[in-house]
Amino acid sequence: MASRIGVVVALVGACAAPGTTAQAITNGSADPGDPAVIGLADDLDQIGCTATVIGPHTAITAAHCVAGRVPLGLRAVFGSDLASATLITISDASVDPGFDGTSFANDLALVTLRDVSPAAALDIGTVDASLVGATVHAIGFGTTASTAADGGTKRIGTAKVSDVEPTEVTAVPSPAQPCHGDSGGPMVLAAGTIAAVVSRGDATCSDHAIYARIDVAMTSFVAPYLAATAPGTAATGDACLYTEQCASGPCLVTADDPDLYFCSQPCQHDSDCPSKMTCASDGCRYPVPSPGALGSTCSADGDCTSAVCRQMVCTISCLNNPGACPADYDCGPSGSALELDCFATPPDDGCLGCSTGGGTPVGVVIVVLGLARGRRSGRSSSPRDSRARRS
Repeated sequence: MASRIGVVVALVGACAAPGTTAQAITNGSADPGDPAVIGLADDLDQIGCTATVIGPHTAITAAHCVAGRVPLGLRAVFGSDLASATLITISDASVDPGFDGTSFANDLALVTLRDVSPAAALDIGTVDASLVGATVHAIGFGTTASTAADGGTKRIGTAKVSDVEPTEVTAVPSPAQPCHGDSGGPMVLAAGTIAAVVSRGDATCSDHAIYARIDVAMTSFVAPYLAATAPGTAATGDACLYTEQCASGPCLVTADDPDLYFCSQPCQHDSDCPSKMTCASDGCRYPVPSPGALGSTCSADGDCTSAVCRQMVCTISCLNNPGACPADYDCGPSGSALELDCFATPPDDGCLGCSTGGGTPVGVVIVVLGLARGRRSGRSSSPRDSRARRS
């Protein structure tokens, strides 16, 4: 690949991480078909990457499209554009453990759909040197040129494979190639199978595009993820990504966090439920705060849907925005002079050393009380998606 050394960019759009760029199919045409090829839209209703359905609840895309992001902020776009699309929540995302954010090696990721895909999945094909010279289809929601701002519509075009490497495939325009917003989009072979996903390309979307091979990651990444998220793999009390994943009952959203779902089962009494769960009218549930929700205990940021764990409590930052704290929570320091986070308001019962019921550490309660008193007396108190871009 020495002949291709130069300015290379990741072809992502609105879903990319800070400091990266994105791309659409050049010299292609509108594609009202290929229902398995979907867009990934952010919470601003912008499609920044492309993906392909490979299972009833699973799609494959580029790692740089989801690395460093909270997956629940993304939605799958089924259709030719956002205006006419069916939207499905992304409930999980997993990046290939070999992904290198600097070189973009092993640029693969898998996402799980909260609901069943309305489109049939594409099979994954194999790649070898005989693919060189073959014409393939490039499909994506990106722009038609590096300087255009017309992404968001599914387009299709043809390219020609110029090189096959151990983990990547390079294609040149024939006459089309991926551009900004096409990151994660498929290389579709003549047999209708997906061989690779768009990773990166030249800055002008005119010379070449590099795709990450899927076949070489089947054993190490794809198959294990599919097995771990398969129907029936989650027991009562486990977090669930979709209803069919639960072995004994429904996948219920928690009462205190719309992003948290746990497997339940029918019950009559608390004794019918696993330890730490209680029996509710619709089945076994965790008492509030639910594991991972605001106010629950944690040991790392990844334990919390907010991705903020302070003083072993799931919280949210209120730095520069004290109003971010919900009712019954106060904004206060969390062990660092540079951090302010939301913690449960201590009960007004004069028992400063008692449990707050929300999991707030006693030390934090004392600090928050001191802060509140300082405010009442007129004293002032001192004062968190990375996206990458490849084809």
